[in-house]
Amino acid sequence: MNCEICKVRPAKVHYTEIVNNQMTKMNLCLECAEEKGVDVQKAGNFGLGDLVAGLIDTAVDADAERISKVHCPRCGYQYSDFKRIGRLGCPDCYDAFESQLIAVLRHVHGSTQHAGKKATRQSERFAVREKVAALREELTLAIRNEDYERAASIRDEIRTLEMKVEDDA
Repeated sequence: MNCEICKVRPAKVHYTEIVNNQMTKMNLCLECAEEKGVDVQKAGNFGLGDLVAGLIDTAVDADAERISKVHCPRCGYQYSDFKRIGRLGCPDCYDAFESQLIAVLRHVHGSTQHAGKKATRQSERFAVREKVAALREELTLAIRNEDYERAASIRDEIRTLEMKVEDDA
């Protein structure tokens, strides 16, 4: 694909500009991008934090002044820092800014619940391990109640599941 301005050099910069809710996409060569004022160095290092920081400003905050002064008791990070940078300061920030983060997630994703794909092989192993843990508790209870036939059945089921996990590994 060639540059949309000079039509000669190959497009290396894929530039999207939104002005007054109008989106314009352009495929530019490095030279034309620099002439247009696109910071080519920064464009290549655009990360998730930059995206989040940009989207946070579009989320609606009824008490924006008060909310921006909320801070994390552990690291002292303020919500306004998160809005500016797009990253949190420490694990406790998730608790300190919980209500604000929920609003941001709803705005960005439309929900606060994960609805994407799961790693199938690992999630299957995890489910089997959880089942084995539950069966071990049942086994302990059966032995305590001296229900040895049930205990033997549970033991065999545990062995079968454990062999399945080892075969998948």
